[in-house]
Amino acid sequence: MQKKLGRMLLPAVLAILSCAPVLAQVRLGVDLGAVRIRIAPEAPPPPRMERRTARPSRAHVWIGGYWDRQDDRWAWAPGRWEEPSQRGSLWVKPRYRAESGAYRYEPGHWSHQRMEEGEDYSRWHKDHGRGHNEHHR
Repeated sequence: MQKKLGRMLLPAVLAILSCAPVLAQVRLGVDLGAVRIRIAPEAPPPPRMERRTARPSRAHVWIGGYWDRQDDRWAWAPGRWEEPSQRGSLWVKPRYRAESGAYRYEPGHWSHQRMEEGEDYSRWHKDHGRGHNEHHR
């Protein structure tokens, strides 16, 4: 009886576990849909030289390493191969732009993700009396 129950439960457990990555991607797609524009008082350091590894599959896209703004510091995000979560989506490289004595940082993102101002950038705009649309393209 126990063996029979194990044979019945094992496929069900495996089916549930195989769906977990898909469910995690769906949840992440919702949570990480917006990319937040940040502001930094200093420019990011110069880019680091990296060696590109072998491409895992034709579906993977190379994302070159870049400086990412984490809290109040720049942190290096190493280059990597990544598969787009949506078909036809393109990788948009991060952008760093001098803006009134500070640096506007638009993180790298997939083209299907929307860009919006982060709290620090919005607060900086307010504190510096800049018009909301003045710096948008």
